[in-house]
Amino acid sequence: MRQTRLLVLAATGAVLTLTAACGANSAADKSAGSQQKMKTVAMQLPDAKVRASWPKQDVASGLAKGMRLPLEKYMLGYPDMVDIENAKDVVKSACMKRLGFSYTPELMGTQPAASYNEMNMERRYGITDPAKAAAHGFAVAQDTGGPSQADQDAELAREDQESSAEGWDKAMNDTCIPEANQKVGVILPEDPAGDLAGQSLKATRSRPDVQRALSTWSSCMAGHGHQVKSMDEAEGRFGQPGRTGVRPEKAEVSLATADVTCKGTAGLVPTWYQAETAYQNKQITSHKAQLEAAKARDALLLKKARAVLASVSAAR
Repeated sequence: MRQTRLLVLAATGAVLTLTAACGANSAADKSAGSQQKMKTVAMQLPDAKVRASWPKQDVASGLAKGMRLPLEKYMLGYPDMVDIENAKDVVKSACMKRLGFSYTPELMGTQPAASYNEMNMERRYGITDPAKAAAHGFAVAQDTGGPSQADQDAELAREDQESSAEGWDKAMNDTCIPEANQKVGVILPEDPAGDLAGQSLKATRSRPDVQRALSTWSSCMAGHGHQVKSMDEAEGRFGQPGRTGVRPEKAEVSLATADVTCKGTAGLVPTWYQAETAYQNKQITSHKAQLEAAKARDALLLKKARAVLASVSAAR
């Protein structure tokens, strides 16, 4: 499945000012004989500083450093997803303005995702970075400096007001969303590379060499005082590994650092990676036409999206 779109109130970025008042009056406005006025809000696109904070394609440290699996060349990266979705929002904003409405969405990319793509190479075989394990336990080391609750509430109130104008929903659904889909395109739910990657991870887990490495890892963990049968059990002891901004308990740090140490002792990460590399190369051979078709479709999406974003930059 495709990565979930992350929407966070933009705090930094290059400003594209899209100003408009509601073009249609509500029933209450009509009875009062006055048109509701909307506050002008700037729509912000991620700038170079924001983009520099995004996850990189290659793992920079730890046991998975530099590893990249074959199917990744058929996956959309995080910057690609951001450009496609933001370009569609730019089109919708301009469309709504043309129809006399205001639409200033929360754009994607101001608070980065935890991984570059759905392969999530750094965490594909569980936690793999000793420094991050020592600092964060099993939690994802990520900047959580997002908007305050008050800011989020204010933004929701603004969005509710913005979309409450009579005819707003019809304009968006009947005209502007179709226009964005036509000018940029749609990220389809069908995701052959992601589906094959899931199959690859599951299939290679049962290989004898990977099972031996997992057994060695478990024995090593026991030697460090941790009785765990699987990596999932280890991470699951301390809630959701995807959480952020929570200081880990000493017990969690002890388990996480032992986890990484024992993966190194067992050679688990390179063993599994080599098994998956071979498996995915065979998958690519068997599904070449399907993968290439999806890659071409994604390339067209990106071309259209970046043309839209380039036109915005040129107009500033």
